Amino acid sequence: MDRDLTRDEFQRFHDLIYRLAGIHYPAEKIELLSNRIRKRLRGSRSDSYDAYLHKLQLPGEAAELQSFLDSITTNETYFFRCQRHWDFFRQWLEQRAASSRRKEPLRIWSAAASTGAEAYTIAIVLQQVLGTGFGGTPVEVFGTDLSSHVLDEARRATFRPYALSQTPKDVVQRFFTHSDKDEYVFDRTLAKCVTFQRHNLMEPLAGQRPFEFVFLRNVMIYFDTQSRERVLGHVLQVTTPGAHLIVGESESLLNVKHGFHYLKPSIFVRQPAPGAAPGAGTGAGAATAAKPAR
Repeated sequence: MDRDLTRDEFQRFHDLIYRLAGIHYPAEKIELLSNRIRKRLRGSRSDSYDAYLHKLQLPGEAAELQSFLDSITTNETYFFRCQRHWDFFRQWLEQRAASSRRKEPLRIWSAAASTGAEAYTIAIVLQQVLGTGFGGTPVEVFGTDLSSHVLDEARRATFRPYALSQTPKDVVQRFFTHSDKDEYVFDRTLAKCVTFQRHNLMEPLAGQRPFEFVFLRNVMIYFDTQSRERVLGHVLQVTTPGAHLIVGESESLLNVKHGFHYLKPSIFVRQPAPGAAPGAGTGAGAATAAKPAR
């Protein structure tokens, strides 16, 4: 198969992708989607787009369906992406560490974790602020992604030089070992605080205790308004009152219904519970949390 999808074929694949993952492929991406599907045609020995689409929907093709989803998602990531977000997270963490809540368990969710750079950046900042062993604070960093393939890479905790292009040299020297394969191996002890699990954001995250901080960055750009509202509803279900949410800088929540309040560009906070002690669970800048959602 050496041609691109026809408009009708594109629409049928688009509808399947949207139903499964909430991802909206615009019509101008027909060539990109065609290229990605063609790779799976060869891998599955399907002789046409229609034959492959039919195959994906058969009960016994769960493995190929996962390979298909892996192929159509984008997983470009690197450490300390968007420094402004990490500055805010560090400030929030410093305030929490200086409060009476320092020793309380801390859970952070890296949604759409890709190959793990974001989750491991969280771990680095946690150790920088709290100290070795997180100063006795019970910490869990939880990373999820739709793609099983990238989660396997995340668990390896081994990265190519590009992933560290925005990381200060002293941080690289402290937390990574440079291998003879020109790869960088993340600190194995620190990596133990990070766990990964496959999860589709279009579905509730079941069986998890609430999170105080959620990174949900650079994934909702592929969603329409309805899908964004659905995802944010699932996030709200697993956050504590006063929890913070960070989305990608290009991801506006304007006209999107959700339960978080605007704090500053791409940073949101869930309202504290009525009657909560001042500052409890709110962290940096919470005094402005009552601004309308954007």
